[in-house]
Amino acid sequence: MPRPDPPSAQVSSSVSRETAEAVLRKHWGHDEFRPGQWEAVEAVLAGQDVLAVLPTGGGKSVCYQVPVVATGGLALVVSPLVALMHDQVAGLRARGIPATFIDGSVPYHEAEQRWTDAEFGRYRLLYLAPERLETDTFQARAERLPVTLLAVDEAHCISEWGHDFRPSYLRIAEAADLLGRPPIIAVTATATPHVRRDIVEHLSLNEPRVIVRGFDRPNVVPSIFRTENKQAKALEIVESVPGSGVVYAGTRHWAERWAEALEQAGITAEAYHAGMNFAERSAVQERWQHGTTRVIAATSAFGMGIDKPDVRFVLHVELPPTVEAYYQEAGRAGRDGARSFAVLLFAERDVAAARSFAEEGHPDAASVRAVYDVVCSLAQLAVGSEPEGPVGIDVDAVAAATGQSGLRVRSAVEALARADVWEVLAPSGHRGLIRFLQPAETVRAYADGLGNESLAGFVRVLLRGVHAEAFSAWSDLDLRALERRTGLDRDRLLRGLDFLGQHDLLAYHAPGDGLRVVFAGPRFEKVPLDADALTASRRRAASRLDDVVRYARSVTCRRHFLLGYFGERSPERCGACDVCLGRHRPTAVTPEDEPVLRRILDHAARGDDRADWLAREGGIPPHRVDGLADWLIHEGYLRIANVLAGTFALTEKGERFVERSRP
Repeated sequence: MPRPDPPSAQVSSSVSRETAEAVLRKHWGHDEFRPGQWEAVEAVLAGQDVLAVLPTGGGKSVCYQVPVVATGGLALVVSPLVALMHDQVAGLRARGIPATFIDGSVPYHEAEQRWTDAEFGRYRLLYLAPERLETDTFQARAERLPVTLLAVDEAHCISEWGHDFRPSYLRIAEAADLLGRPPIIAVTATATPHVRRDIVEHLSLNEPRVIVRGFDRPNVVPSIFRTENKQAKALEIVESVPGSGVVYAGTRHWAERWAEALEQAGITAEAYHAGMNFAERSAVQERWQHGTTRVIAATSAFGMGIDKPDVRFVLHVELPPTVEAYYQEAGRAGRDGARSFAVLLFAERDVAAARSFAEEGHPDAASVRAVYDVVCSLAQLAVGSEPEGPVGIDVDAVAAATGQSGLRVRSAVEALARADVWEVLAPSGHRGLIRFLQPAETVRAYADGLGNESLAGFVRVLLRGVHAEAFSAWSDLDLRALERRTGLDRDRLLRGLDFLGQHDLLAYHAPGDGLRVVFAGPRFEKVPLDADALTASRRRAASRLDDVVRYARSVTCRRHFLLGYFGERSPERCGACDVCLGRHRPTAVTPEDEPVLRRILDHAARGDDRADWLAREGGIPPHRVDGLADWLIHEGYLRIANVLAGTFALTEKGERFVERSRP
């Protein structure tokens, strides 16, 4: 069959706003674009490169989906989030838009068919992980793909100062050249000015249209409570703010503990974390979305792709790793525009715990190599040999064998994925993996010989439904399709597969069953790692955590700090946050406080780092020092010099006070 002529090298500028809005209305049910969306769509339609920084929940994907649907082109979408890719494709198909993805969960022959279908223009959107752009298959097929737009999702991943740096993103520009250099649109919700410059440079964007919208969410009130009794304060907040919410905890254990504490207080709450299987997580999310569960206590695994409009509060009970992560998670509150709250509970002891957590999340080269060697050993994989299918990783067993924490093991697994040693398979709600250990005739004869017609019928349908490669390698098994063909519910299907597995007829991995990786090649004797890059990653993590600590300890307006961090100007006072309301300010300043006030002004006059204030005023609780500093700002003795650095300067009034106080 002859290959059709490719469409134009870029989407058409002849599409009007009315036409684009008609597409938006037909497929997404929205009458008009959100702020920033039309500017991005218009630029793409004109063939321009675009960098769009839109807020969490601002509809970034529409910026590249609408143009290709309106013009009939093909968008190649690069995304680092495999689970989100799956969700996006499912959502597009539900809207009647042909789309697909190719990742490690797709069997070889199915992936080949999807590549061919893409070449023949049968999709509007093709989603790939960035690592996929480096494969021989992509390199061979790139010039044949009729790509009219290259979309880079989560574009901050291209910057080493982004909060989720992916080295493979640095090679997207080369992939764009292989595709004939179509227009590029890069989208993200969280990018500081430094990161935005990195995106433009590393993607080689050509005079891009840069659109930055909506970091300020006026309806979401940011606040910090300094407290040693977080449970009491959290319950007070949850009970005083009606509506649904999210409590973000640092670990799986604490997510479960917080859910239990809320339940015991009479609040419907459930835990959500990556240690739960896909079905459990989906059920929890569904109950929360529909209001059956009021509060979800979760790790950072929860929230990506969630668009529940009426979340009234997002409560962080531990320090997040980066300001970007905090902003993104807090931004899940109040998407309907109603008043909502983003609250961080902070105690000074949190800082040491957060630093330890950051180190665990960024292991050194020796730790990563140890994890690799143990995973290979547990899989009975010899040096130079390659597994025939996905390898399951028992995190607890690896942790015990290496003497490392579960967090460090998981971080090492991700580091090895970033180094292209293997690919981590995303959990799926309905796709498992199957491999037959016996020929089809043996399996069929075994089932027939039992005299159980139900089992025999199940086996016949199963054998007809699997791909031929399942008899020589691991293959994808769609449980939803099998349910339709057999008329059996999910539990009975799984029991049938378990029965066949127990009798050594097949091996099977259930959907979302643990952590699984696909090796990129044979086992190394010594896995190659860039030790300097891992060290640099640890340093960046420490630096970004320092920004979070500065935010938590800041005596400046919370909104002013956050907007300043992302490069936006704003008034020095929002009038609504805890600082602007004077929540930490002493109710009364007495003559006994004057020596401390004088010393704070002396520190500011000398340009001392604020951490030094707290260290030198060791006999006074940090929150008291901060409260007095806030009082000095409020009374006009002190002003903010740099909101992000946490530096201050004396006003004329403050200088006169210091002069009068000198002996």
